[in-house]
Amino acid sequence: MMQNTNTAKAAKAFHNDGAANDDKVVIEPGRLKAFAVECLKRAGMREADAEVVADSLIFADLRKVSSHGIARLPIYMKRLQLGLVSPSPEIRVVSERGNVAVLDGGNGPGQVIAKAAMEKAMSIAGQRGIGACGVRNSNHCGALAYYSMMAIGRDMIGIAMTNANPTMAPWGGSTAMLGTNPISMAVPAGEELPVVMDMATSAVARGKVILAAKEGKEIPLGWGINEHGEPTQDPREALKGALVPLGGAKGYALALMVDVLSGVLTGARCGTHVGALYDNLKEPQGAGHFMCAVNISDFMDPVAFKARMDEVIRELKAAKPARGVDRVYLPGELEFMAEKERRQNGIPLDRAVFEELKATGDGVGVEIDL
Repeated sequence: MMQNTNTAKAAKAFHNDGAANDDKVVIEPGRLKAFAVECLKRAGMREADAEVVADSLIFADLRKVSSHGIARLPIYMKRLQLGLVSPSPEIRVVSERGNVAVLDGGNGPGQVIAKAAMEKAMSIAGQRGIGACGVRNSNHCGALAYYSMMAIGRDMIGIAMTNANPTMAPWGGSTAMLGTNPISMAVPAGEELPVVMDMATSAVARGKVILAAKEGKEIPLGWGINEHGEPTQDPREALKGALVPLGGAKGYALALMVDVLSGVLTGARCGTHVGALYDNLKEPQGAGHFMCAVNISDFMDPVAFKARMDEVIRELKAAKPARGVDRVYLPGELEFMAEKERRQNGIPLDRAVFEELKATGDGVGVEIDL
């Protein structure tokens, strides 16, 4: 399908963030993480929990998923300071039967709770082959691949889902009623890189629209609609309106099912009742997550499985590329490549994002070490 010229230009501008220039500030990942940890500690978080949140943010930035990276720190800090998120939550096991557990996150930072849920799912899977853990009473948990990839090192397949506040219109509608409700799956391989899928069920993660608005960039057509249900390239109009489902009716169906597993099934808030991260500074989000782990050894020898995965990966990578495409990539491969480059050369931050981080740090007496 031919792309509209303006759409193509907007997409190119939005994704072209690799080179350092006057609009970018490049910071070494370790220093950026240390800044985030110290800020979160000043907001009352325990050091171990602050490390988890900061690590997830840097993880996202390293993998060029900047929409879920350090740019989220200011709103996390604000919600902690307003008392909307508990800095030191008591995570409680609501129930645990057979292959299933449910956690109450105590309204803590989503990353801390989601990590605990995946650890619980893996623990169950280690004993029973498959483990699932639902979460209620949580908050925004960042990039889901951070949790699904936890399973890889234990020769397991990781699956992570979360619901979110309503920012996406149902297929055929014009009012936001569902969250972007992302899904992530991570599968280990042998000699090849793991296969990692992490995607919103909307056409794009809302964080990318927020980032575009901060950076003063247009968004491609097909990402969002304005308050009248009309397509827009203005990220501010899309934030007032709604995102559109990935693949139309299919993305709408996926978003709904993620909400069923993450919200309805777990006892968390769901649908239009999940609190907004940015636009509701009066109450907790009450988000829900769903984590699952599959123990490969309960199905077959992990070594044989990973050898089979290598075969599948190599076959796909050997596919004849389409005209204008250099080669076929596996899900997550570009992110692994970005991580390698950014670990070596640093994380580039848009000047507007950097200034917001600096202001956040100044507010609690923490400087960014360049």
